[in-house]
Amino acid sequence: MARRLTKDPPDWCKVSTVEDNLMHWQAVLTGPENSPYEGGVFNLDMQFPSEYPFKAPRVRFVTRVYHPNIKSQSGEICADIISQVLEQPDMDNPLEPEIAKQMHENKVEFDKTAMEWTKQYAC
Repeated sequence: MARRLTKDPPDWCKVSTVEDNLMHWQAVLTGPENSPYEGGVFNLDMQFPSEYPFKAPRVRFVTRVYHPNIKSQSGEICADIISQVLEQPDMDNPLEPEIAKQMHENKVEFDKTAMEWTKQYAC
């Protein structure tokens, strides 16, 4: 999988190892179309423990993201939801409850703030 991701990545994602260390990767994701993240470029840092795949990697957004499943200050994210976190937030397990509440109760304002953060931090 590592070779496929580095040599033939999907259009929305580029990955590489950090200093040829197979236990430390970086990724660049583009924001999904028709989302408040569209036009953004989001950097991620992934560190794999020696126990991988029996222990999950530590994954965090380096780029700040306004999203209920991503810690605003640290970029921390649950590893198992990375692939769809920007498109389909997990509203049952938010790391930022206030952002989740806003997304649920005032989607227009949520989208506005998410777009502002995308422009400020990811473009």
